Amino acid sequence: MNFEQTSEFSQDLKKLQKKWRSLPNDLSDAIVQINRLYLPQDGVDLTEYRSNFFNGKRATILRILNDGREVVKMRLDVESLGTGSKVRIVFIVVRDQNKITFVELFTKSDKNREDSNRLRKYL
Repeated sequence: MNFEQTSEFSQDLKKLQKKWRSLPNDLSDAIVQINRLYLPQDGVDLTEYRSNFFNGKRATILRILNDGREVVKMRLDVESLGTGSKVRIVFIVVRDQNKITFVELFTKSDKNREDSNRLRKYL
């Protein structure tokens, strides 16, 4: 999968990285998890893995568009925060292009929900 960041996401990352130094590594770990959701793994049933992942509290699919794109909100485990992480990452998946675009990174203490205007801008 090819990963891209919107300019707003890069600004979010830069701002939050000042508070939590582990954030770049935490994002790298999340990329590994995201790849597992969309790329077949040897001996792993992708449908079952996705079902288990999205049925828990790790992530949710916010929208599935007619052209197959998915908008996903996922918890981001931040090592600097410990187990009580309240950081969310929002991304758009374009399966037929093997592309994932990170749109937003936010903390639950700053706001409760994703920015729908920002999402619309990239859909």
